[in-house]
Amino acid sequence: MREIRKGDEPALLTAWKHENPHARYRDLPARERREIRIACIAEQFGLCAYCCQSIGVDAAHNEHVEAQDTAPNRTLDCSNIVASCQTPNQCGHGRGTQFLPLTPLMTECEVELKFYLSGRVEGLTTRAKTSISALNLGDTQESNRGLIGKRKALVEAILFSEFLDPAGLVAEDDDLLAMLIDNLLTPDDDQRLQAFSPVLVNVIRHYLART
Repeated sequence: MREIRKGDEPALLTAWKHENPHARYRDLPARERREIRIACIAEQFGLCAYCCQSIGVDAAHNEHVEAQDTAPNRTLDCSNIVASCQTPNQCGHGRGTQFLPLTPLMTECEVELKFYLSGRVEGLTTRAKTSISALNLGDTQESNRGLIGKRKALVEAILFSEFLDPAGLVAEDDDLLAMLIDNLLTPDDDQRLQAFSPVLVNVIRHYLART
């Protein structure tokens, strides 16, 4: 996960809510739903809120962090909505209405998860482990082999492009690694981040912390 900082809700949604003060998300027309998704993807720099793979407006869905069934008064609250990928049995389509004690709306999501070059993720706290399991983010090969493999391949591709050793972070120059972190966290001209770039940032930060 990468921390998401929510902005203002789309003006189109604000106007619709003003005209429909007692409505819920289920009443929301497709146009307004799409505007929410566009805004969320922009806030997330083109990455899924949970797994950090690349997403587009037509390849994502509006995901309520607090599920609609358990927080009916927040179904139209944009601070409770993120954009999730459409992968079956993963992320928004994996957790259903399960409670997430650790979410990408929390700063701690970037330090309570530990990623490995193998593509696997580990929860460093009980709540992180719970959220990883609910979202099926790949804490074991058996739980989500596809996501783990995809993360490993793309993280290694980034490392190759930066002339680092994909078998392990062996660069002796911490400044080089810090520069790589800055590059990975800088959106491109389309205001998008590379797929899984927050995963590699997490790997590097854990490496630097132990050296």
